[in-house]
Amino acid sequence: MTSVMKNTMVSVDFWDTLVRADSNGEKRTEARINALREVSRRYEKEPTEEAIREARAHVSRAFDDEWFGKQRTQSTRELVQGMLDALAIPAKPVEVDDLTEAFRESLFQGPPELAEGIKEALASISIYFPLAIISDTMFSPGSVIRRYLDQMDVLQYFDAFAFSDELGVSKPHRKAFETVLKATDARPERSWHVGDMLKTDIRGAKKLGMHAILYTGFSGGADTDSPSDPDSNRRLLTDSNGRAISPSDDLPSPDFVCASWENVSDILISELV
Repeated sequence: MTSVMKNTMVSVDFWDTLVRADSNGEKRTEARINALREVSRRYEKEPTEEAIREARAHVSRAFDDEWFGKQRTQSTRELVQGMLDALAIPAKPVEVDDLTEAFRESLFQGPPELAEGIKEALASISIYFPLAIISDTMFSPGSVIRRYLDQMDVLQYFDAFAFSDELGVSKPHRKAFETVLKATDARPERSWHVGDMLKTDIRGAKKLGMHAILYTGFSGGADTDSPSDPDSNRRLLTDSNGRAISPSDDLPSPDFVCASWENVSDILISELV
């Protein structure tokens, strides 16, 4: 009978690793904008499409400054208030609360698609290792993501969670990784992290002494440094066994690069069992 291995765990990123970030994104955006317009009409304001785009871009830039500059992510309420300020809408505190809730719940207006093969992979991996999620959050906080995972019937596979809105720090901060290592009683040198970003996922895991897999199932082999800057990509070279060849700059090199969850599962089981 197979048993879970001791002092070992596998942590996984959420966006563009467990789920495809851009799937149904237009529905989530529409839900947020509709809620925003509802509040603006109470003040006889009707923001143009251009004004809303500029407000969203302003909020995204501010988010990235905090995310990459200070290793923290702004809360949903901070993001909502930023959009209201950019559009000069003097919403009352109770209206900000209601709008914040609408932005949080927008995930269910356009639920993202799970990665292909993810349920089978999680079922296989969880036989041998505790699983954890380490996710940097934006509009959807950890509480909402947990509900989504439950609805998609995959929450059952995870033993620990580290969401940036709950921890107060984001990847690559060591606290994000140490939180799930402690929760699963695992040692970093015997543990692995799977994520899609070199700058946050791979850097944080490797700096703590963990092994790391760069997941490229949604990026096609390109690592995107910033969600607000889709052109800031770089490609990774791999050898015939899928092992990463170290990048030429200061970005860390993952142990493996995988484009499918079947490949991720096979590597983890072969490396750890």
